[in-house]
Amino acid sequence: MKMPKKTNEPVKETQMVSLADIAFLIIFFFMLTSSFMRDKISVPLPTVPEMSKTVGTHAVTLDLQKRLFLDGEPVEDAKALESRLKGMLEGKTEPRDIEIRFKCDKQMKFKEYKGVYEAISNAGGLIAIMHEMPQKTN
Repeated sequence: MKMPKKTNEPVKETQMVSLADIAFLIIFFFMLTSSFMRDKISVPLPTVPEMSKTVGTHAVTLDLQKRLFLDGEPVEDAKALESRLKGMLEGKTEPRDIEIRFKCDKQMKFKEYKGVYEAISNAGGLIAIMHEMPQKTN
């Protein structure tokens, strides 16, 4: 039986068992010392009752073809809407006087009506979003 030659080369293998132990100890240490999920902050969100009617006198409508209407009259774009609304709402402070009913098709995405939404807000309007109420089954 031949004996392998002894060489003076360093060991080329690294012991990984102790590395895994150290990794688990570090994870365990951070789990014990961290404060995540201990201090849960509960923020009560405001609730608004559903209303069947709004009291606003002005309505903005945006249809699927991206045609914009203010009180049934066509408006060119969001900038024109904003300037017209500023004139209508000037000097008014009561919430019912500055309420603008906004209605758009339910298939529209936010990025499609974002400009109109911002125009109403920038003009000083209080936005009341109109949507179809789900039918209650008895």
